[in-house]
Amino acid sequence: MGTPISNTGPMCEFSAHLELPYDVRFMETSLSWATGLITLAGGVQKEAHALRLALDETLTFLIDSYPEAESWERIRVEFQLRADGVAEIDITNAGPPVHPERIPHYVPDSHLESDVDGLWYFLASGFVDELTFSSRGKDGWGVMIRKGLAEPTFEPKVPGGGQDAALAGKIKFSTRLAVPEDAVNLVNLTYDTFRYSYVDEDFYSETKLCKALAQGEIISLLVEADGVIVGNSSFALSPEMPRRAYSGSLMVKPAFRQSRAIIHLLNEVTRFMDSGQLDADLYFATMVTAHTGSQKAGARVGWKPLALHLSAAPVVDFRGIKFSHDERESLVTYVRLASPMQLPVLYLPQRHHVVMAGLLAQAGFDSALSAQEAAPSEVRTRFVEKVDAAFGCATLTVSQVGQDFAERLTKKLFSVRGKGIETVMILVPAWHPLPPDLEAVMGRINGFFTGVEPVSARECYLLYCVLSASLDFERIRIQDPLAQELKGHCRRLYEELVAEDPE
Repeated sequence: MGTPISNTGPMCEFSAHLELPYDVRFMETSLSWATGLITLAGGVQKEAHALRLALDETLTFLIDSYPEAESWERIRVEFQLRADGVAEIDITNAGPPVHPERIPHYVPDSHLESDVDGLWYFLASGFVDELTFSSRGKDGWGVMIRKGLAEPTFEPKVPGGGQDAALAGKIKFSTRLAVPEDAVNLVNLTYDTFRYSYVDEDFYSETKLCKALAQGEIISLLVEADGVIVGNSSFALSPEMPRRAYSGSLMVKPAFRQSRAIIHLLNEVTRFMDSGQLDADLYFATMVTAHTGSQKAGARVGWKPLALHLSAAPVVDFRGIKFSHDERESLVTYVRLASPMQLPVLYLPQRHHVVMAGLLAQAGFDSALSAQEAAPSEVRTRFVEKVDAAFGCATLTVSQVGQDFAERLTKKLFSVRGKGIETVMILVPAWHPLPPDLEAVMGRINGFFTGVEPVSARECYLLYCVLSASLDFERIRIQDPLAQELKGHCRRLYEELVAEDPE
């Protein structure tokens, strides 16, 4: 039994589910469970009785229809209270196909026109607003029971209570750098903010995080309220790209999201980047597009967008923030220069010059744009491959362009996608002339341009994206006007790839 928040359909106040064997001896347990939830939702006795009766009749029909059920097979029953006050009971059944049109039609007081075998459906549907069947393919058959509650009274629990709520009222904040001993509290803060969806797994391991803080691989800026950590933002350096510092997501306890804790954290992040304490050419961050809150916060401290990471990861699970869809999350790449760029020419296919010129200038680049191509002198192409199976995403960085570029790229992509990867990002060097026919090569593997990513004052990459599933650009929310133009450009490139020729 569990109580997950549903991310599909209308917003809900709460949901819970259970599974029971095809055995009538378990009926009373499931009926009592459902009755209790209806009462918790604010249903009066009459409403609870009606839903209980409909569930009773439906479960009895399903169990009696499947006497040969295996001992391991289960009926799943999910209860949900929608935000509009409708109580739903959703039943998933692995038994024989249900043919709604063949359920006998029971008519009271008319023995000639009725069939007692349809009495159960007459009773069940008569007490609720809706009782419908639907095929769910390999998952079997579903039954949806709905009834509107006259006066639902359930109030969701406000995130953050007890000590957090008390501290939020005092609003006495201070900031400092984290030390290794803070690791355990940072792990808890990560969960309070993202549950288990944060990209850096070190933040879920006290041992790993403690070591990273001790060795300076991660620098965390903390906001405290009366000595309790309520906010964090971290910077990390990697051996692969030592001139670029990655800025992690802002973390703030739910109880403090409406306080000035976020302002203190942003001010501390700004002071740290301005101080030059890190030996880096630039700062780099990725921000979600399911909402624009993090993008607005980034703009406040001088971050500028340069690329889109489309369908890059599962939806980030922010505690206290509900989303109405469960599609993969797209991200915006933001940068903040710590020193002037020293890249006289940035090589970029001509069709992307207009959309990128404004973004690059806004971010502080003064590089000239060139579409010059050059045949590679090297024979073999080399890649640095990074696969994140948990997020279904991989990055192929071209470390050496060879004469076999198109062939090797195709084979490498096939190999990576064979590992169950949904999205592949391809990084192509932009500090020397382009490989011949780069756009055509990318088009043959369904790759399309999504922006520019700098890794040092002298080096930038062109970013191309290859998707395994369709993408709904309407769900991608962008704050910056120039980044909105990039989104539109990427959408047109994507639609060129997926457009079908007329038959």
